[in-house]
Amino acid sequence: MRRERPTWLGGVGALLVAIGCTVATGLPGFVAGTVFFVLWYTVPTLYTVAFGQLVVAALADDIGVAFLVPLELGLLAVLAGPSLRQDRPGWRIGVTSGVAALFGGGALAVYRWSGRLPLVVVAVVLVVGVVSYGLHRYEHVALGLVEDNI
Repeated sequence: MRRERPTWLGGVGALLVAIGCTVATGLPGFVAGTVFFVLWYTVPTLYTVAFGQLVVAALADDIGVAFLVPLELGLLAVLAGPSLRQDRPGWRIGVTSGVAALFGGGALAVYRWSGRLPLVVVAVVLVVGVVSYGLHRYEHVALGLVEDNI
């Protein structure tokens, strides 16, 4: 099922997430971290990061920022890991890190402004949805799949 080979950067990120979950919450974190590490090794990266984000969101109320930052950095490393096997890996990792910083900063700003986590989740989901649809439409236009119906 896995399409890309594991990279050292993804492994470091997966290990950071697994250790961070364990240190933050004990046995439940150890179980979640172990499942995350196994998923990182067996399934495509996006599924692994999605599961990891769910784990981090589930733990967010019980742990402090001191644990959230390493967990999110681990997820970022897992997400950026496959870029090492493509052309211009430094540029790709830089763009991925920049986008992650924008999303993280935006989410933090919404949280500081509202103080409510559900509002942050809704804001991030809406932004991701709009950006994804925009990229989808751009791809269709770039590939010439859009008909001119004027």
